[in-house]
Amino acid sequence: MSTKSKARGTQTETMVVRYLLENGFSRAERRALKGAEDQGDVTGIEGVCIEVKGDRSNKVSAWKAETVKEAKNAGVGTYLLVVRVDYKPVERWEAYIPWNLLGTVSLEFGGPLEDWQWVRMDLRLAVELLRAWGYH
Repeated sequence: MSTKSKARGTQTETMVVRYLLENGFSRAERRALKGAEDQGDVTGIEGVCIEVKGDRSNKVSAWKAETVKEAKNAGVGTYLLVVRVDYKPVERWEAYIPWNLLGTVSLEFGGPLEDWQWVRMDLRLAVELLRAWGYH
């Protein structure tokens, strides 16, 4: 990873944390890297793993799998992936949440969570969902 892309990643994570802090998640902060045992990029919301991606490679499928792995490392059942979208404000960045976490449908597909089983929304809506689910 180049210095420039690492700086973009740090900036992206910082912007997401700032947005969370401004929207009632008073303990949100960037998490220190843990290598193979990484537990997501944002901590301070008990029971939630947030993975943040700022790079332009758009490897969303791989990032979803990484998010699931990091949520397991963190021992949490609620998780989301936030992807920076250039030229949009933070609240309009993409957030991906597995549809089964929405609690509206109780279908079981068995096996690993697949790419198509995620819902894409603005970060603003994802934050509202976290709040509605009782996270703070």
